[in-house]
Amino acid sequence: MKILFIVAIFSTCLISQDAGYKLYKDGDIESALEYYKALIQLDNDDISQEDILYNIGTIYSNMDSTSEAGSIFQQAYHDSLDFSSDLSYNYGNVLYRNEQLDKSLEAYKNTLLKDPNDSDARKNYEFVKNKIKKNKNMEKQQDQNQDSKDNEEDKSDNSNNNSDQNKNQNENEKDKKDNSENNNNDDNPQNESPEVGNNQNKQMQSNQSAENILNALKENEKVNKKRKQKNYSQESDKDW
Repeated sequence: MKILFIVAIFSTCLISQDAGYKLYKDGDIESALEYYKALIQLDNDDISQEDILYNIGTIYSNMDSTSEAGSIFQQAYHDSLDFSSDLSYNYGNVLYRNEQLDKSLEAYKNTLLKDPNDSDARKNYEFVKNKIKKNKNMEKQQDQNQDSKDNEEDKSDNSNNNSDQNKNQNENEKDKKDNSENNNNDDNPQNESPEVGNNQNKQMQSNQSAENILNALKENEKVNKKRKQKNYSQESDKDW
C-alpha cells in the first residue's frame, strides 16, 4: 500500500507533518490517524487536502477498515481537480477489497492514464479484468445449470402428471368393467356359476324322476283296478 506524506513550505507545517510520519512509522497508527484528522481541520492553503485525505484513507486501509477507507478515498477522488496516480491506485485497492470490481478496474485504469509505467497498477488492472470475466462466465454457467435443472423438474412434473392420468384412466376403465359385469349378472341369471347351475339341474332332474315314478305308480294302480274289476265280472258270470 502506497502512502504519501506532505511536504510544505513553512517549517512549522513541515514539523507537524514529520510528527505524523514519525507516529505512523513507530506503529502508533491510532495517534497518526488522529493527527491527520486534526490537520485537515486547519484552514491552510499551503496544505493539500487531497494529500491529507490520502493519508487518512491509507491508514484506514492498513487498519482493515476498508469501508472508512473507501469513503475517504472517494471524497478525495471527487473533490480533486487533478487527483494523483497514487490516490487512484490505493482507491482501486480498497474497492477491490470491498468487492466492487467494476469500480476497482476503473480506478486502476485512471492510475495507468496518469502513470502508464506503473507496473503494479497494470498487474492489478489485468488481474481484476480477468476476475470480472471469470465471474461472468461462472454466472452464465450457473444460469444454464439452473435452466437445465428447471427443465428437468418440468419434465418430471409432466411425467408424474401423465402417470397420474394413466392411473386414473385405468381405474376408470376397471370401474366401468366391474359395473358392466355387475349389470350382466343382475340381468342374466344364466351367468351364475357352473356349480350353482349344476345343482339346479340336478334338482330339476330329481323332481322330474319323482314325478315320473308317481305317474307310473298311478298307471299301475289303474291297471290293477281294471284287472280286479274284470276278474270280478268273470266270477260273477260263472255264478250265473
